[in-house]
Amino acid sequence: MCTFTITTLVENCVYNRKLQAEHGLSLYIRTPEYRLLFDTGQSDLLLRNAELLHIDLQAVDYLILSHGHSDHTGGLHAFLEYNRKAKVLCKREVLNRKFKKARENGLTDIDRLDLSRFCFIDKTTELSKHIVIATSLPISNPVDTHFDQFYTEVEGERVPDRFDDECALFLTTADTFSVISACSHRGITNVIAEGRRLFPGQQLNAMVGGFHIHTAGEAKFEAIADTLKQNPPQCVGVCHCTGVDQYARFASLFPEATFYNHVGKTFQLPVR
Repeated sequence: MCTFTITTLVENCVYNRKLQAEHGLSLYIRTPEYRLLFDTGQSDLLLRNAELLHIDLQAVDYLILSHGHSDHTGGLHAFLEYNRKAKVLCKREVLNRKFKKARENGLTDIDRLDLSRFCFIDKTTELSKHIVIATSLPISNPVDTHFDQFYTEVEGERVPDRFDDECALFLTTADTFSVISACSHRGITNVIAEGRRLFPGQQLNAMVGGFHIHTAGEAKFEAIADTLKQNPPQCVGVCHCTGVDQYARFASLFPEATFYNHVGKTFQLPVR
């Protein structure tokens, strides 16, 4: 049986006295073929939490960067110094400067990076028959997007950020697909729609990550809820920019499937 084991190394909340939390996200994922890291949080905290959780980050094969914000890339330098073999998979736009209003919040010290360890991807990339990275996330549902007050710098000009750097990770079995999304700026419903396009006939098994609705209005939550009601997943792992209050709403709608994906949480995706 194919299984995927996910451990949350960095997230906004923690319930263990030894572990620590920060505003950010980093997930360690074991698959039948590879050990993956999905984002790095905003500091070297992922290394310290991994050691306490007895996870060997030196064994990670691939680091996937979901987008260029500092709460997802801030631990990149520390990780690359600690792990000397992992390749970094991301879109080239991750290197662009990023801003929230006037505050810069993108990847730092780019000139220090060894870009030979980077594999810039611009199309759907299959690492194995179970692991697919989607780099194109078309917006079929514009209500569920999260672009307000975000900017990026392109060819020296600051422009509204539509998160062309955003990637999503899909973990697949013969008849299911699961979504791992960090912040879902382009909308988790649009990520799911891309999954359904890539894997026709396969059922949505799990949805894990941040959905960027912690300060969003009713319309954005309802857009996500309506999509999930049509085909409820077996697992909804809510975390990071979703917001604890919105987690409670997901839990009320899907009580058997929903959990809060806090620091130190380890779970296996259900396989049907």
